[in-house]
Amino acid sequence: MRFRLHGFLHDLPPGPTSFPHFSYEMGKRLYDNPLGTLMNYYDEYGPVFTLRFLGQEMVFLIGPEANQKILVSDYRDFSWEKGLLAELIPFIGYGLLTTDDAEHDRARKLLAPAFYPARIKSYGERMTARAVAAAQELEVGDLFELHAWTREVALKIAGDVLLGMDTPKEKAEYFAEHFEKGLGYYDGYFWQTLFMRGPGSQQARMKKHVEKLEQVIKEEIDERRSWPEGGEAILDLLCHAEADGERFSPREIRDHLFTLLFAGHDTTAATVAWLFTLICRHPDAYERLQDEIDEVLGGREPTPEDLFGGMPYLDMVVKETLRLYPPAWFGPRLARKEFTVCGHRIPANTHVTYSSWMTHRLPEIYPDPEAFKPERFSEENYRALQPGAYVPFGRGPRTCIGMRFGELEAKIIAVVLMQHYKLELFPGQQFGARTVPTISPRHGVKIRLRQRASQ
Repeated sequence: MRFRLHGFLHDLPPGPTSFPHFSYEMGKRLYDNPLGTLMNYYDEYGPVFTLRFLGQEMVFLIGPEANQKILVSDYRDFSWEKGLLAELIPFIGYGLLTTDDAEHDRARKLLAPAFYPARIKSYGERMTARAVAAAQELEVGDLFELHAWTREVALKIAGDVLLGMDTPKEKAEYFAEHFEKGLGYYDGYFWQTLFMRGPGSQQARMKKHVEKLEQVIKEEIDERRSWPEGGEAILDLLCHAEADGERFSPREIRDHLFTLLFAGHDTTAATVAWLFTLICRHPDAYERLQDEIDEVLGGREPTPEDLFGGMPYLDMVVKETLRLYPPAWFGPRLARKEFTVCGHRIPANTHVTYSSWMTHRLPEIYPDPEAFKPERFSEENYRALQPGAYVPFGRGPRTCIGMRFGELEAKIIAVVLMQHYKLELFPGQQFGARTVPTISPRHGVKIRLRQRASQ
């Protein structure tokens, strides 16, 4: 097939789109049932197929071979900044998600100390304190929406860890409020709004919230840079980080802070929400996890040591949750040069994407892929997976820098809730997936809190 791409004719893999026009019916199917629709295309066209949306072609590359090529072996040949992730730049700026090459490598080197094991441990203590306080504000009998509740807790945790405990409460809450409102630009099915600009548009409203956030950050940066080094918050580290004689500029600090906050709190909320939709529908899994929590902790608060290696079934449950619902479900890039994958030649300057969500549902890798089976991730089974088969946080040199941070936060919130209450799903709910900005329950997750049998 030959299609026009950026003014030139190129051969692209086949796909369902009626070129050169975007099909409304296809768009509706993708919105109503994104995974099912894409998996149907995989079944029909194979691991490489072309869609057209947002005014351009996008080639989907599905499976371990494609993941390894994009994420590991040839990752330098694919641009993050020039791909679809560029749509995040008006909000988060040029951070680790939206930069390439030397700029990205320099930033990652400067940020790395913020995610050393000792730092993660200290963050864990704050995470637990926040989670316990939030759980204690709930009561037996409460009916509440878990995803929104967890998102609020995660945002408060992020405020503590990123901005620091010394930040005045009013300023931290002001920052959190405008960050949530600004992030709302990317909620739900927002693609149609990306083309709307000017006064009164959704993007204009988003930029007003960004301006308010930037004023808070500027004040904090100016103040922190006058402090001696040694603060515990990530903002303190960003203000004083140095490698090979280089430091971050105020604009870079702002961009990295926004990126970390964006990448952190919403993914945690989604993971916790999906975890409970799964275990609450599988009583044996819920009971086994509850027994492990009680046996290991005996009523005390969890520590990072407990949650990284001390609770193997919890680890399996979280990994299986992330298999079924990886928050960052696809990874858009722009191919910098021509390449071949799965027998298809893809020209340079083509927009491509891998998909963890789809790879994780391939039956040849995960038999009975729709089923929730934490035992898939026993130590033996996990080691036996082929490279590129499990990529909820990416893979290779650009693996998510906050992976352990996010896993720890989700585990702490889930464990603390289960220590305090028995969680039940409110009956009659539908759990369709919203795909932007992360895979999260489209209609939320309504939970009823019950008294634990052992209490």
